[in-house]
Amino acid sequence: MSKNIVIAGAGVSGLTLAERLTSSGEDVSVTVLEKEDCPGGLARTFERDGFLFDIGPHRFHTSDTDVNNYLLEILGDDHVTINRSSNVYMAGKYRSWPLTMKSVAGLPMPVLFRSFLDLFRGKSEVEHPTFADYVISKYGKNIYNYFFRGYTEKFTGCSADTLHIDWAEAGVNRAVIDKNVKTDDLFSLLKSVLIPKPVSTAFYYPSYGGIQTFCDKQAERIQNNGGRIMYGCRALGVETVDGRVSGVETADMGVIKADHVYWSAPVSILFPDAGFRFMDTLLCNIGLSKRQNNNYQWCYFGQEDILFSRLTVPRNFRADTVPLESDSLIVEITLNNQEQRDNPKILKDRLIHELEGVNALRASDIIFIDWQVVPQTYPLYDLDYRKRFSELLLPEGLDLTGRCGSFWYNNMDHSIGEALAISSGQVYSKDFWK
Repeated sequence: MSKNIVIAGAGVSGLTLAERLTSSGEDVSVTVLEKEDCPGGLARTFERDGFLFDIGPHRFHTSDTDVNNYLLEILGDDHVTINRSSNVYMAGKYRSWPLTMKSVAGLPMPVLFRSFLDLFRGKSEVEHPTFADYVISKYGKNIYNYFFRGYTEKFTGCSADTLHIDWAEAGVNRAVIDKNVKTDDLFSLLKSVLIPKPVSTAFYYPSYGGIQTFCDKQAERIQNNGGRIMYGCRALGVETVDGRVSGVETADMGVIKADHVYWSAPVSILFPDAGFRFMDTLLCNIGLSKRQNNNYQWCYFGQEDILFSRLTVPRNFRADTVPLESDSLIVEITLNNQEQRDNPKILKDRLIHELEGVNALRASDIIFIDWQVVPQTYPLYDLDYRKRFSELLLPEGLDLTGRCGSFWYNNMDHSIGEALAISSGQVYSKDFWK
């Protein structure tokens, strides 16, 4: 094991790796560099006037025993278990997600009829399938055009036929979450609707604070074990000597010397000319004076004429994320132009109008709207990203990890699993990258 280790990024991946390394008993020095003033990365929690807002619907769910044991080790008794309640908004109504017989029965008859016909159409094989090709081959043109295309193009800001097949394999699985729910083609989707298996997906969530509580606990353990976390320290790249990493270049603190670097910050920082792109997300965190009628934890919105792609209701994760009798809403909007990044408030009137239009809130109950631009939230998979990634020349002593570092559309449990594997000298298989 190298003696002097630097980890770029204090997200879930970087923190898990640092916590395990500092807990190993080995004689190592571990330094974590984080550009923000707190730990968590994409798992941070924002607070205002007693309202807590995560970056979207964060929660812990895993079928990996090692990851589950680690979650319980870090959280201890400071967690609650909650059952999933998620929706999708289609044809002007909120419907259970994953779909049920009751929710499908309310869809327009032409949609149901065309989907039924798609069952009997032959599947065409494509040598190098795109996201569009894959979804059409699995679910048919009707469901692709009715939901997947519009949602995906709004969410990513890219045409569906310019996205790699991995975006479909990752995105659909991430939305369903529970491996017991089979929706990987039209037949299994309809089978799960017509002959549903009883599924109750349970999550862990901290019993106080937001999802960042987990990361705060990790950070505390790292520091108690002798590790160091440098906040407000932006990593700019790595320094090398004779093809081997010798340190990490930072914006304000010079070069932090290292024998080994684990990079969980965006890989595009290391390789700015490699063409790796990320999505940027605008969070509209809304405090509400009264309870609204939102019974879901999160809901997907696929309509192209609706500004936002997902809503989250924090009180349905834990009641005390809002003051007594109050409510809140987290709105996610993909930023596709510079004007919105520079001045997101220009969207306010349209946003409120559309939220009222889907009965998500009453405008008269709004106390405040906090606008948070969160850069580089999801990697974007164009058609040749795999080739470019495989051609990266990494200096000796540098490893890429986490969602942003390894350009991997994952969930928190996958980042934890990867970090646990790395810390014990194992290789972690990245689902669709097997």
